[in-house]
Amino acid sequence: MRRIGPRLWMERHTVASYRDDMQPLRLLPPLFRPRLTPAPAFVPPGPGPDAIVLPTDGRSVTLRLRRPVRVRVFGGRAWITRAGSLDDHWLAPGQVLELPEPPTWFGWRIFASGEGASLVTLRAEPPI
Repeated sequence: MRRIGPRLWMERHTVASYRDDMQPLRLLPPLFRPRLTPAPAFVPPGPGPDAIVLPTDGRSVTLRLRRPVRVRVFGGRAWITRAGSLDDHWLAPGQVLELPEPPTWFGWRIFASGEGASLVTLRAEPPI
């Protein structure tokens, strides 16, 4: 390791990673550092880590749901339809589509896509 500043060290792996004319890394002065602001009083619940982000190019995604479920939409309008059903559903952000118990063990097969280039996220929740 080679020292490049008063407290900073850099490993030398290749000739391209370090040059003798390199300057040590300098931290920004305190005025330019980002400030931590307090969190707002209420933060609406987000989609969470188990959510599905739909492609922004309009391709549909196939999902298999084997239990009664509520599909909630975040971020943009979503088109959802079930295999074998003539009904199409357009859901706005915050709207919910409730799917009852599937008729067979195979479950519901749904197709979902987002409208336009907006980022659309779906989350399956247990029914109330």
